[in-house]
Amino acid sequence: MSFWHRFRLFLIGFIPGCIILFFIINKTGCTSPNELKMLELQHQYLMLGNKAACKLKCLVMIDKGFKVNMRNFQVNYDLSDVHKKPYGIYYLQAKEVKDARYEFIAEDKDTITFVNDIKLLSSTENCQCDTIN
Repeated sequence: MSFWHRFRLFLIGFIPGCIILFFIINKTGCTSPNELKMLELQHQYLMLGNKAACKLKCLVMIDKGFKVNMRNFQVNYDLSDVHKKPYGIYYLQAKEVKDARYEFIAEDKDTITFVNDIKLLSSTENCQCDTIN
């Protein structure tokens, strides 16, 4: 068998394989662990602690708006403790620094996303929520 004959047989198998692979990868796409965790946290039931509910009032936002805004956040794994028992803790920061008004920590409790406190980045002078236990 000559080189050109082998090369032609190789291309007969390689080109259809690449086309099939292209269609398989094109449908599923690739997602990062950060995107997967954010999708999971967004689609779970949202529970707010007392401090978080108070600070949402200071931000003039309702919990449904807060949940919609979660799509603009990403997990900072350097500040998170994902292996904490019994539930992992995820520190969420805004993707765009200029749009950031707050940061928060979310606990992933199986089917519940629990937010105990929200860190306000902009100064809200009339917000007295830090006195709440």
